[in-house]
Amino acid sequence: MRSRSPETTLLSGIVMAMLVVLLMHSAKSSRPPAASASYTLGHGPTVVLVHGLGSRIEHWLPTARILAPDYRVVLAELPGHGETALNEPLTLERAASSLEAAIAREGAGPVTLVGHSLGGLVAAQVALDHPEQVRSLVLVETALMPAMNDLERRAMQVQLEGNYDGLVRSAYMAFGRDSAQGAALAAEAATVDPAVMKAWIHLALNTDLSQQVSALKVPTTAVFSDRTWPNDETWADNAKDLGLQRIPKLNPVRIAGCGHFVMLDRPAELARVIAHAAESASEPVAVAAASRSSR
Repeated sequence: MRSRSPETTLLSGIVMAMLVVLLMHSAKSSRPPAASASYTLGHGPTVVLVHGLGSRIEHWLPTARILAPDYRVVLAELPGHGETALNEPLTLERAASSLEAAIAREGAGPVTLVGHSLGGLVAAQVALDHPEQVRSLVLVETALMPAMNDLERRAMQVQLEGNYDGLVRSAYMAFGRDSAQGAALAAEAATVDPAVMKAWIHLALNTDLSQQVSALKVPTTAVFSDRTWPNDETWADNAKDLGLQRIPKLNPVRIAGCGHFVMLDRPAELARVIAHAAESASEPVAVAAASRSSR
């Protein structure tokens, strides 16, 4: 039997090593996403609260405590946050599968599913994929498409790689109701692995559910601060800018005097909106604490 040259042996070893790496990556990629970590408080019909990017489940606690006497409140994590793995490669479908698995694990039947910001994008995908799991959907400060043109999106992607720290800090400072809260939110976002943040931001910049949501079967409430939906802007214009205009059963709600983190700034008002959505899924939202307009 002819012996192989050292060069051939080395080349074969390299090829085998590359195959092993590729197979391991393939196995990792095909692995089903793990269920999101979740924590429960209260008793009654189930309400699932999902936080946004760079946030944490504790941000929902002021609202959750108000709901807990009448509802079983489940606080669920986004992949890549807290105890929940990112489940690479990150896709909206895989993130939705993680949340679906957490809802199924609770075994509570159809739930009122509430998502804040990017968590609302994931919640909307769950409602599209598994409407049998969702009694009603509440989107809090959620855009279903990038609120920017292609040039602005490309510029942000460049900034994301060239000035990540500055981009994240400026974004979360702007999210705050004031500079003190903005600084606190930016500091918390800075503790999240930049690889996780970048993966989610790239996903958000390249995801558009504005057409697909015409197939939503569940009643949906869209909650916005008066920063995102100014008093002088019609709902039709706001809905178009944020990709919500095609949702069939949609109740828009404006809550005044708060920043992007409505659950921190106006927990009682938001809890009333969520409770109404949970109890009256087929009726328009009408709560004294919120200003509703469909001009």
